[in-house]
Amino acid sequence: MLKKLPLCIGLVFVSINLVNGNLFSLFSYIKQRINIHKISQEKINICYRLQNEIENYVYNFNSNVSVSILNENGEFIVDINGNIPRIPASNQKILSSAYSLDTLGPNYTLKTSLKKINNGIYYIEASGDPDFDKNDLNTLISPLKKINQNTENKLPIIIKSYNDRNWWPSSWSYSDRSKEYGAPITNYSIASNAGIKALNNPIDNFINKLNIVLAKKNLSNNYFIKKVSSSYHIDEINTLKSVNSAPLHILLSLVNSESHNFTAEVIYRHSLNNWSHDFPNVKYINWIKDQNFNSEKFIFADASGLSRQNRVTTYGLSQFLRRMKFNRFSDYYFSSFSIIGVRGSLAN
Repeated sequence: MLKKLPLCIGLVFVSINLVNGNLFSLFSYIKQRINIHKISQEKINICYRLQNEIENYVYNFNSNVSVSILNENGEFIVDINGNIPRIPASNQKILSSAYSLDTLGPNYTLKTSLKKINNGIYYIEASGDPDFDKNDLNTLISPLKKINQNTENKLPIIIKSYNDRNWWPSSWSYSDRSKEYGAPITNYSIASNAGIKALNNPIDNFINKLNIVLAKKNLSNNYFIKKVSSSYHIDEINTLKSVNSAPLHILLSLVNSESHNFTAEVIYRHSLNNWSHDFPNVKYINWIKDQNFNSEKFIFADASGLSRQNRVTTYGLSQFLRRMKFNRFSDYYFSSFSIIGVRGSLAN
């Protein structure tokens, strides 16, 4: 009985820590909501010396420029065309990555798994991990080498096909879809589908790579790849192997610092638990409204900013970033941005 006492005490401490962790998370969220809703509304207090200096600099193209500078006191000290809706390009990631982080949390990972399912067959459940490559694929199917399989009857490895031949948001230009930065959005990715072979059909690209790995492991006589629709019913028995992505707070640096479109789109879909290209999403719209800032002129057409239908204002973005300072994950969020002259897409 005494030998079991330390174990019981240990379990009690673990339970208390788990409860405290959940309570702390809940407390942080409630505090975040209160601070955002109690925030003082922004005021106009123009610093005319700075305003005039910038206006002189952009004089020849003023109508094409929007500049809003908001100080720590919530005062707009510069406002040039701040309420005109503009195409944000990759600044769209400022919004979508914040939603993904707030919804999923900084430690969320994208998991690619090999599973044994009903009737003793196998299934690869993918997640769109942007770093998943051929070496990871090799690791993923390694358990199959240890299974004694009758070579007379090949077993299928199921691959689900999502968005078949409809890999991109409809508002993306056909020119962008042909470029590496406009890689098709799919959960079955090999190195973010950045190669030329992935551009037409990423599912077939994944299957081709998988067949190559099976052949190298002398498993081609034991297994074959079966592509099924996304509605195909699966009863899981157990997970044989999983490959996890870097945690979300690391992936955010790929999104915001390196401006990686594929990763932005993938983690946004994880936050919605929806792989469709339906924009805007009701969950996201409600979340934006809940941030208590002026977003009436915002249009959300994709998560990465490739769509020319996106619209934001610098006035609204400034307000949004001020509110994100109250987010419980704000340190992760702001540390993911590129820094002019230092790192990321603004390094040079």
